[in-house]
Amino acid sequence: MPKQNTYTMRDVARLAGVSVSTVSAVVNQKGIVSPELTERVQRAIEAMGFRPHAGARGLRLGRTHIIGMVLQDITNPFFVEVMRGVEDEAIKNGYEIIVCNSNGQAELEQKHLNALYTQRVDAILLAPCDSYAARDVMVGNHAPLVFMDCVPMRAEVLSVVTDNFAASFEATRYLLELGHRKIAVISGRGVHSTSMDRVEGFRHAMEEAHIPILGDHLRHGVSNIESGYEIGLSLLQSSDPPTAIFALNNRMTLGILQALRELKIPCPEQVSVLGFDDFDWAAVSDPPLSAIAQPTDEIGRRAVELALGAIRAGEEGAKVGNRQVLLKSSLRIRKSTGPPPKALGEKSHRTVKSETVTAPQS
Repeated sequence: MPKQNTYTMRDVARLAGVSVSTVSAVVNQKGIVSPELTERVQRAIEAMGFRPHAGARGLRLGRTHIIGMVLQDITNPFFVEVMRGVEDEAIKNGYEIIVCNSNGQAELEQKHLNALYTQRVDAILLAPCDSYAARDVMVGNHAPLVFMDCVPMRAEVLSVVTDNFAASFEATRYLLELGHRKIAVISGRGVHSTSMDRVEGFRHAMEEAHIPILGDHLRHGVSNIESGYEIGLSLLQSSDPPTAIFALNNRMTLGILQALRELKIPCPEQVSVLGFDDFDWAAVSDPPLSAIAQPTDEIGRRAVELALGAIRAGEEGAKVGNRQVLLKSSLRIRKSTGPPPKALGEKSHRTVKSETVTAPQS
């Protein structure tokens, strides 16, 4: 007996007693075929285990029904959740996903993009590792390109991002309302638009409250646990330590918590901690972590929607416009944040309750 997928449309047509063009119309959902003939073709397809060759079908239709995706770091929970949203929306629309990991390396990112172009994917979703280098990615692009999370500097593109400025502004204002004046911010590399927007949101909130930012309290590192830990130790052991630390990405937040435990500094009694990104571990950490929750699933879904719209526009000969989808975040307040030490005596009766505040769009 022949192996599955060795049958052709001609074989299906012979078994169903119809023409090859009728089988093609049913398989590709093109043209009008009567319900009776459609049922006969589908029964024949099922009986033979026929599966159309995706590559050949793509050549006929001018599409492969594949969307490529290049991410900075597929081990980061943020991108895992974005990827889930991408896959759900793609499958719903009859598309498959090819996922590549750049591991934060611009050269590897470009290599993956070239490979996806060779595979003739219908569109590419990209979370670039560098906002400045990302401008070069657009040169010679052969498929609709949608940026996620991080975007090129000073360029009009299709993109889906969290309103990072508004999220950081709201979080900083919350810490100020608790009474904190010595607030430290730790951020990843300054080549990401996400980091830059979050730092600017912090600056704006501090300036609006007429609170100076101490030079030692604005730190840049690498977006990993080790960097957060090293910066945390340095801040907490300095001559003028902060009363609150705002970590601008999830892995550096873990490093801060590790430094606090090692130094046996109570949180939030002595130092409050607020993080960016809210995952399952945040609610069960000790203490439960106050954090900004990004709409990760929606980022993925909306990116696919933009890509599909660009594909359709290209097929119709229309110009693919540039559009940025700006999504709201939520500030989830838990027990890792409280008033600064000096205010504890005055507010010892205060109980920090878990609540969610939606950050406004800027």
